[in-house]
Amino acid sequence: MEKTGIIGQVGVVGAYSTKYESRTSKDTSELIREVAVNVFNTVDKGISPGEVDLIITSNYSDSFGILLHSAPLVADIIGNRSAVGFRAENACASGTTAVYLAWQLLSTGKFRNALIVGFEKMSSQGSSAKANELLMRTGSPDEYRTGAPFLSLYALIAREYMRKYGATEEDLALVAVKNHENATRNPLAQFQKKITVDDVLRSPYISTPLKLLDASPLSDGAVALLLSSDPKKYTDSPVYIKGISLKHDYPGVYQREDMSSFKAVREASEEAYRMSGLGPEKIDLFEVHDAFTISEIILYEMLGLAEKGKGYKLLREGVTSFAGHKPVNASGGLKAKGHPIGATGVGMVAEVYWQLRGEAGARQVSGAEAGLVENHGGTGGTSVVIVLTR
Repeated sequence: MEKTGIIGQVGVVGAYSTKYESRTSKDTSELIREVAVNVFNTVDKGISPGEVDLIITSNYSDSFGILLHSAPLVADIIGNRSAVGFRAENACASGTTAVYLAWQLLSTGKFRNALIVGFEKMSSQGSSAKANELLMRTGSPDEYRTGAPFLSLYALIAREYMRKYGATEEDLALVAVKNHENATRNPLAQFQKKITVDDVLRSPYISTPLKLLDASPLSDGAVALLLSSDPKKYTDSPVYIKGISLKHDYPGVYQREDMSSFKAVREASEEAYRMSGLGPEKIDLFEVHDAFTISEIILYEMLGLAEKGKGYKLLREGVTSFAGHKPVNASGGLKAKGHPIGATGVGMVAEVYWQLRGEAGARQVSGAEAGLVENHGGTGGTSVVIVLTR
């Protein structure tokens, strides 16, 4: 088949998401089917499943959802077994890694249109303890062998940041309060309830200084995207990937020179900004990986919104609130929208796609023309940053 894509003009032309839930009645294949079928109905000018020549699925573990070999399942669901397909896994950055791979392959001109399906059914593990044992595998082998829980590694990061820069547990709580309020505007979000700083501070510690309400939940959900190297064929209003980068840091927190930074995020954002020709001052909204409240604060600094050690002050000043100058996680973020791991990064791109097309409903950021996604895996061992524009 002749390839007719326009190299360097990869755009998102369709997006569909299930609601994120703590425990869905659907099995994993049903979640996949729902998004894989319905995403085609979101394309303005229409696109047929037969026009897809690349399928990439993303999920963290077959222990969540009890399913592997998912690309041929998607091909069968859409009735196109001629498409090339495979699965992407990069811990919590699996979804944006799938987007990164699709962008790379579409940009070569060898493929025209890509279907990305991210999914996870975390409730299949039955308990948070069992889920946490799986999540521990995202760190270094040394951390896993010593039994360091994933939550405690982020607590180490939080303690170091607070020691160096004077942030407080109340500052961490402001992230949770902001994102829960944002989620009340998002019908796809897992949590639809506002919380207060006192609610966060009174919630039980899971690993000091992090409390239950400082952490994102276990979630079930799926999201699909359609990307094209000739996006104007399918819509007059595509959202273009203008900058994209994937970078790595040491897998172990203990290996890093500065535990209070995410080096991979800083390097990925710098490259994505250079590619796009846009700096943080030109970005209208940000969807970032707030799996724990401390993450969002550090990400403000890594993404150039604040100087090192001053990220928490943006929360105090309201800069990153929904009505602020630089809204962050208008969707509710991982903290309140939910975090079905393989779907998370795909859903972040979908959110910016809807925002830039003016389709975000009550959570719409007025006049948004450029948005940024930051999605990282493990404790920051992998980061993908994507700059999208209208």
